[in-house]
Amino acid sequence: MNGTAECEGRVEEKFGSEGTAKAAAEVNKAIQCLETRLDLEGSAQNCGALIRRREIKSARNLLRFILLYALTEFSLPLIGAWGTIMGWGSLNKNAVRKRLRNSSAWLGRLVVLMLLRGQMQVPQHAGTRVRLIDASVIAMAGNQKANWRLHLSFDLSAGRVDGLALTSLHEGERLTRWSFAPNEICLADRYYGVLSGIGHLFASGALFVVRIGWQNLPLQDQDGQPISIATWLRIISSDPAAQPAEARVWVRLPQGRFPLRLVARAIPFEKAEQKRKAILKVAKHDHRKVDERSLLAAGFVMVVSNLPDTWTSPQILALYRFRWQVELVFKRLKSLLTLDHLRVTQDRELAQVFLLAKILVALLLAETQWHLSLLHSDGFIDPQRPLSLWRLTQLLLQFFRTSLLGVPSWLDLIAAWPKLSRYICDPPRQRPSQFAHRPNLGALYGAAW
Repeated sequence: MNGTAECEGRVEEKFGSEGTAKAAAEVNKAIQCLETRLDLEGSAQNCGALIRRREIKSARNLLRFILLYALTEFSLPLIGAWGTIMGWGSLNKNAVRKRLRNSSAWLGRLVVLMLLRGQMQVPQHAGTRVRLIDASVIAMAGNQKANWRLHLSFDLSAGRVDGLALTSLHEGERLTRWSFAPNEICLADRYYGVLSGIGHLFASGALFVVRIGWQNLPLQDQDGQPISIATWLRIISSDPAAQPAEARVWVRLPQGRFPLRLVARAIPFEKAEQKRKAILKVAKHDHRKVDERSLLAAGFVMVVSNLPDTWTSPQILALYRFRWQVELVFKRLKSLLTLDHLRVTQDRELAQVFLLAKILVALLLAETQWHLSLLHSDGFIDPQRPLSLWRLTQLLLQFFRTSLLGVPSWLDLIAAWPKLSRYICDPPRQRPSQFAHRPNLGALYGAAW
């Protein structure tokens, strides 16, 4: 029995012959959803991405051009050549660029539809829903400063992104960007620990665990007097092995005055020293003096929460550590999908198309992963041999490239060769090409040759 038959046998043993076809159909549905469920043709027409169907006859082929630009290192001429070989349409590099730049609104619509589709697919959780909120910056090629900020909301229970926004750097990280349901739990880092964000969570009826600094969230005692977090940190233990310290505090918001649980625990001494050195290095670069309270707070992790008393302080900090999962999402986006490798240097609209196409691929991969988790849930929750989302993402990405972009044969290349000169030949040049003169070396050098 060959490898393919063995694989099919193992699948049939688990799902049965009918189950095998059903399993394959469910996974394949995630690949086909872009066309069959998102109305590619209608949305492309309405968004102005595909109005005149001359060379490109369908929205699927236009999307293939876009994803070829986003998922490969091909230049615009090579993208045109590949499209010619595959029969998607014969476009020169200027036509390719124009088609890409006109697709920004269409891609944005597809991303929104994919997010809505994912929210409808995920059933209501039996337990409490946990959402992780974070953002990361993205820069164009050759630019040392960031150009965009990608905001993500990650549903921890479903294991997939349930919301995102791509904004300029002027749009900061804020919880007011998101809507929250009553009693769901929000986990966010210290950039979100400000009055407006905490007030938004209280107004939504949501529960939360949000990290704070020593000065970004003004807290009060029971009598309404300001609390010095730095003074409190000096009192509690600096031993990482000690139990977390907790204090009952209050925060005054436009909606009223609300109680909070302030929980803190010291971090290992070596990590604290690394953080303090980083703070001092930045301050030296900026020619400013470091506040001693900043160095003190660098040795602790501090969170505020409105979780009920049934949650212990160690459990609150353990729950907050799950926020690392959204950091891993960004790491996979940037390392595997090269989200932060924008090869565009000047054209911001083309760069936006590049980013939106990458995000669309990431959402499609997440949906495929979700289907796999439903079909083989044991492999996703095995504590002894945990599934590597890194390797799974690599595998799915390769499947996606092959299934969507296609693999042409040598016959396809030979058949399309007469049309490829516009793509693979250099434009007219004044300086003669040495390579082109190879057959005429005898005539050039005469007797010397």
